[in-house]
Amino acid sequence: MQLLSENDIKLIHEKALEILEKVGVYFDNKTALQLFKSAGAKIEDKVAKIPRDLVEACLKKTPSKIILYDRNGKPYAEIGGDNVYFNPGSAATKILDYGSRKARNPVVEDLVKLVRLVDALEYLKLQSTALVPSDVPVELRDRIRLYIVLKNTIKPVVTGAFTVDGVYDMTKMLEIVLGEISKKPYAVFDVCPSPPLKWSYITSQNLIDCAKKRIPVEIIPMPQFGATSPITIAGSLVQHHAEALSGIVLAQLAGEGAPVIYGGSPCEFCMRYGTANIVSPETLLLSSAYIEIAKYFNLPTHTYMAISDSKILDYQAGAEASMSALVAVLKRINIVSGPGMLEFENTQSLEKLVLDNEICGYVLRFAKGFEINDDTLAIELFAKVGFKAIFLKERHTVKFLRKEHYFPKVFDRSPISLWLSGKSLPALEKAHKVVEEILSTHEPEPLPSDIEKELEKFFKSILAKYGVKPSL
Repeated sequence: MQLLSENDIKLIHEKALEILEKVGVYFDNKTALQLFKSAGAKIEDKVAKIPRDLVEACLKKTPSKIILYDRNGKPYAEIGGDNVYFNPGSAATKILDYGSRKARNPVVEDLVKLVRLVDALEYLKLQSTALVPSDVPVELRDRIRLYIVLKNTIKPVVTGAFTVDGVYDMTKMLEIVLGEISKKPYAVFDVCPSPPLKWSYITSQNLIDCAKKRIPVEIIPMPQFGATSPITIAGSLVQHHAEALSGIVLAQLAGEGAPVIYGGSPCEFCMRYGTANIVSPETLLLSSAYIEIAKYFNLPTHTYMAISDSKILDYQAGAEASMSALVAVLKRINIVSGPGMLEFENTQSLEKLVLDNEICGYVLRFAKGFEINDDTLAIELFAKVGFKAIFLKERHTVKFLRKEHYFPKVFDRSPISLWLSGKSLPALEKAHKVVEEILSTHEPEPLPSDIEKELEKFFKSILAKYGVKPSL
């Protein structure tokens, strides 16, 4: 599936360079502005006008792939090329309980359950700090989210800091567990410019600090058609690319060769309701287009798909998550955030995580395609079987059954007799049972005792600094 020609990509890139050079980007950060000034950019009232030669040079310095390691320090995922990894949508401020039609504020226990659940789900290869707990001080929420992940899973995590000093504490926690994190990155930090063409002090400083430490960052532009970006897809695409490029340049100025992932979370501003539509056709077009641009420049990629704008787990939720997940694998997007998410990236659901894990299994199987060779063509088998429908008893069937076919664990394929007898359940009910079963039986791999003690000691010192009881 290809939307842009090479000439289209060159035109969008040229126009983004023109914006960066003539309009510039606003940085509310003296350190960032000094880095740009030292590299030859013109600085006018916190606006950096970035020369195209500088942009092109920094693009060439950005790595084309990033190896993420698991918590044990073993290579786990190569972010780049055509590899696709799904992870839960991040930083939801609400959670939808099973059987409820109204989401509530999440607490620490909800995030613990979510991380343990994802640890057991086969097709969600990466974790995320997917919920923002409401029962802890605002200043501590970024640290607490990472602490919970480090304690409850070995899967790498997509995370982010809400404060400047949050990066320092989170980096220390990562170093306690993994040692030299520049050599064995376990976490990816999200940084989001503020549309149009602005970077806040906190976010730009997070980007600088991560780049210096060689911590991978995902740059997440968030253009909103008609509100914070032009109403046209092409206009918003130019803005998206310009904002991403500005972050790439800053990262390379802060630390040459810093690992950067070209990401995004665009949306359509609903002119009827004022909502942010994440899975509209227009949003999917913009996301697909910026992925093509990123791949043209051989950059690792990220987006928000396998997600829904619905408020509950209904037909809309399944349709939107499935459609966007399929687009993600067709485009071979490296990191796909979104599973579990509802209501315009605001809400997480444990049951939807299970259902989306099933969807991810489907689309990943689709993306694998199938082999054509002498064995799979089965020509000799036709001569053997003849005109009898007896393929069931052939060794060829046994050999290729699990190699070629995907078997869902939640979606129903049972005969009507089991359905009518009540032995087969609707997908949502079955998903809830899977959640309960995993949370009651699955035990994440624990940290080595010496590392856990050191992490606990440091974490308690953070809590003490903010006057929070260690019982948390």
